[in-house]
Amino acid sequence: MLVPDLHEGFIILNDNGSNRWWTGVECVLARRGNGAEQRACLSHECRAELVNDDPFGHPGEYEYVAITTWSGNYAFRSGHKLVGSERSKPSDAAPTCEKIDMPLRVEGADRDVRPMPFDDVLRMLRSDFADGYRKVYMAIAYRQGGHEYTLYAPCRYINFPNPDKPDVKYLQPISGYVVYEQDEQFSIAYVVCHIADGQVKALQFKLRERVTLGEAPDGNGPATFEFCGVERIRDKDAMCTFFSY
Repeated sequence: MLVPDLHEGFIILNDNGSNRWWTGVECVLARRGNGAEQRACLSHECRAELVNDDPFGHPGEYEYVAITTWSGNYAFRSGHKLVGSERSKPSDAAPTCEKIDMPLRVEGADRDVRPMPFDDVLRMLRSDFADGYRKVYMAIAYRQGGHEYTLYAPCRYINFPNPDKPDVKYLQPISGYVVYEQDEQFSIAYVVCHIADGQVKALQFKLRERVTLGEAPDGNGPATFEFCGVERIRDKDAMCTFFSY
């Protein structure tokens, strides 16, 4: 089973600049339609900082992630500079999402991994990793909008039944941040997949969206960007495959 390298793959940001920086690859979203497979890769979250003896003296007080996609590169930001608080005027806020010219270089060839069947993962968790700890990853395959997607991401945590209920068999992995795309619109999200008896019963993405704080006559009051929007994937054939490197 060949998958993108989330274990040792990495991204170099600002690749042609005098200052560059490195992060790991947090997730990969692969899309296939009428042509070849296309991929979007997500960086680890970074802080706005200066490269000198006062790194956090940077005027942009936010965190951000970068995504390299088939439609170009994007930056997604969050933080109080995007909220319109007393410390910042809305006109001073950096854009929450923007297309960027910064070159992003993704390194890491696909790797052969070890599939982990549903029952094996459930048994491992119920035994409290009695045979040794292994980090679990997942490949979620689904169809939407005329495309076939596969999201490769680490399982940040997994819900599972107590060992004293041997007849109950479910796994519910969650991961974030991940990339979500629909109609060429990209979002930062959390993903959850409810799997019962080895079958996907629900697949949902929790998207970061703009939320207005308080009331404003013109509807343009202070805003924050929270994980509040929910996208439910309507694909009865969606699959979740677990694996480890």
